[in-house]
Amino acid sequence: MGDLLTRRRWASLAAMAGGLAVARPLTAMAPAASGMPVDFTGDGIPLTASEYADLLARLASGGRIVEDEYSRGGAVEALEAQFAALLGKEAAVFMPSGTLANQLAVRKLAGARRRVVVQEASHLYNDTGDCSEQLSQLTLLPLAGGATFSWEDVERALARTAAGRVAAEIGVISIESPVRRLHGEVFDFGQMRRVSEEARKRGITLHLDGARLFVAAAYGGRAPAQYAALFDTVYVSLWKCFNSCGGAILAGPRSALADMYHLRRMFGGALWNAWPYASVAAHYAEGYVERLTAAVLVSEELIAALSSDARFSLQRVPNGTSLFQLTPRVPDAAAFRQRLAAKGIAIPPPDAGVFWLKVNETLRGASAAALAEAFRSALA
Repeated sequence: MGDLLTRRRWASLAAMAGGLAVARPLTAMAPAASGMPVDFTGDGIPLTASEYADLLARLASGGRIVEDEYSRGGAVEALEAQFAALLGKEAAVFMPSGTLANQLAVRKLAGARRRVVVQEASHLYNDTGDCSEQLSQLTLLPLAGGATFSWEDVERALARTAAGRVAAEIGVISIESPVRRLHGEVFDFGQMRRVSEEARKRGITLHLDGARLFVAAAYGGRAPAQYAALFDTVYVSLWKCFNSCGGAILAGPRSALADMYHLRRMFGGALWNAWPYASVAAHYAEGYVERLTAAVLVSEELIAALSSDARFSLQRVPNGTSLFQLTPRVPDAAAFRQRLAAKGIAIPPPDAGVFWLKVNETLRGASAAALAEAFRSALA
């Protein structure tokens, strides 16, 4: 987490959390025997099928959910307006997946300029089966390094493109932040701003793969719209933080997105009914950054408490967000995990004795001191 978590930053987080007002309840998740139902395994709240169904029933009571048709109108249209406002964009469109949202965004922005600059570690470059090349005839130009590249890196790519024997142009710069393959490391905001400014001077469009953008906002002390303002389009996942069974939002200018539902349908992405996704995501979206901020404060107290105990080793991700490493000095890491589970605390399976813990809003309202004691007692 490194540079993000400065003393001044934590003072502002504490002030924000002190005045926190939660507009919506969380879930019907039953408290564990210890009174601390905390889950360190994912970005959101781990709703069971029964809990998801119960939540849908509550949200739908009294006819409050209006069904959509082929992902248009009703609850989906309301969700699109909600996220357009949260991201400070003119319009938004529901997508069934982040893979489709990213591809259709860069496809639209590229136009006739078919080269797209991406991070080498990005999801778009590594995890989409070359969909941009195969389905949209785009050429991805990966820039090596970590989460952040500089404008000078982009200039070198521009120079290589200009020097080619066959005319080609870079039309889009796509940035992922936080970067999943780098354990949630964020793209440096100062560099992001400079890349945006220089690209716009040259007429190059920009796309933000912000699947976990709202996590970055909670850790960086900036509203999601402040990040989105640097880009033409931005994608946000609906299941990673907002507990939906699936789906994504692509936001941007109305001129680019007004007819995007045609492309969505062309690629087989027009779900007949998307309201079960949209209504749950809408339920959790409002106030999410504030709730996660409160959870982050609890996690920082927990990290400080365990770091002072020689029986634990903790390691943070430089410029990271919600992920950190915990290594307990125990002969059997799997048994340690089982003892925590008995106390109502879920952590992921160990990797060579190391646990990657993820902060999410299940920590909000928990006692850091009680959590630390639970971790200590699970050693024995």
